Amino acid sequence: MNDVPVSTPRAILARAVAAICGPWGVAVLVFAITAARLVLLSSELALPVMPGEADFWLLGQTNRPLWPETGPALPWLLGLLSETCGADAPCLRLWGPVAHGIAMWFVYRLGVRLFDTVTGFWCAVLYGTLPLVMQGGLVVGPIALMMPLWTLALLALARTHVTRGLWEWGVLGASVGLGLLVHPVMALFVPLALLYLATSPEHAGVWRRPGPYVAILVGLACLLPELLRAAADDWAAAERLLAAVTSPIDDPWNLASTIGIGILLAGPVLAAVLIWLLIRMPALLRSGAWSDYRVRLLLLFSAPVLAVTLALTLVRDDGAMLTGAAVPAALVMVCGWLLVRGQMGWTAAALAANVAVSAALLIGPQTLRAEGWVVPAGFDPVARQRMAEAAGHWLEALARAHPGVTLAVAGADAPLLAYHAAVRDVPTRVVGTHPLAVPQDAFHGLLVMPAALAEADAGGDEIRGRLTVTLPDGRTTAWAAAMVP
Repeated sequence: MNDVPVSTPRAILARAVAAICGPWGVAVLVFAITAARLVLLSSELALPVMPGEADFWLLGQTNRPLWPETGPALPWLLGLLSETCGADAPCLRLWGPVAHGIAMWFVYRLGVRLFDTVTGFWCAVLYGTLPLVMQGGLVVGPIALMMPLWTLALLALARTHVTRGLWEWGVLGASVGLGLLVHPVMALFVPLALLYLATSPEHAGVWRRPGPYVAILVGLACLLPELLRAAADDWAAAERLLAAVTSPIDDPWNLASTIGIGILLAGPVLAAVLIWLLIRMPALLRSGAWSDYRVRLLLLFSAPVLAVTLALTLVRDDGAMLTGAAVPAALVMVCGWLLVRGQMGWTAAALAANVAVSAALLIGPQTLRAEGWVVPAGFDPVARQRMAEAAGHWLEALARAHPGVTLAVAGADAPLLAYHAAVRDVPTRVVGTHPLAVPQDAFHGLLVMPAALAEADAGGDEIRGRLTVTLPDGRTTAWAAAMVP
């Protein structure tokens, strides 16, 4: 009688876990989450076009040198999408879900590289369900586009101490170079990478090998076209970036609200564990944790990045999303620390909190409105964008009422109004201080601007139309169309 091996439940479970946490299992998960986000882009849950998206879309209509003040990659991609599939929001936002899907895969690879496949799986799951990623995956912004490049650069740097090949160094240089074409915050990666190499015993004598020089040359090759354009423009964009970064801080207390929003977007449980871990870090370092290259790598690319990006939110308009650069290292550090210590309960709690906050942000305001509640302004930040949607229909009516007259928009909402006009095939110019704007004294035609400004600059006889939009919470916005002779 032959003995037939019987698979025990534990063996079956082990094989199932290996399949789920393996590359193919995670690839299916990444594909499913990315596909779901792509479907959401055309659903009723999709957010209206945000001001930042309209700004980058408008910048995509020009060849003006933007770097390094603004990464040219996103405007170029939005311009390409606008030409190929139109200016509708679902088309322009295709890059958001795709970029976060790619970043999710690289986070998995980073977790596998530094720990094991199970840790990599949970890193990917927690990243994919982060409220910050959920929000960033339904819109398109430079931080979302930068995330896969930042994470890939971190993964390549993590691999350089186990191989002396040039491939990882080339990937590192390309990732940093391309990331700098997306957002200037990618520049933070360079000094941190140099500090990591300088403090890493595994990289002793690294500057006597060709790897770092390959990374530098590849990165410069990626930047060379924009470097030449910036030099031809007398580094005007660099001067604007320096002026913005060194400008006086209007209200330092804004940092408190940014930190609160950041904790919410990073997942309350993950953020709490990260804060607790950073508080304990000095004691851990004194006990010898710094000798572990994983601690050095993840700590250097989380705490300093978080501190600098939080400070930059005071002088830039990116908001809490700017702290996304710290997410890959911080997430892998927290997830690895929890799982190494067998804290599966906290890991599950972090996942539950991520899903709950993401669901609340996604369907909360719409559910409250459907139930007849008036959503307070602070909890419905996209309400103003719905006003701009209403203005788009008005601009279309103005164009029909004044055939042959050039239409232009001005004011803080000019990029949004220009976008909504373009969606309706209404040619519109921008007047004012925007990089694509023409001076007001050089424009002749029908100019749409805030009503108060129109009343001050133009007499009542010159006003050809008015629009006032009132939200349920009582906020109003009024525009007027004045004929500029």
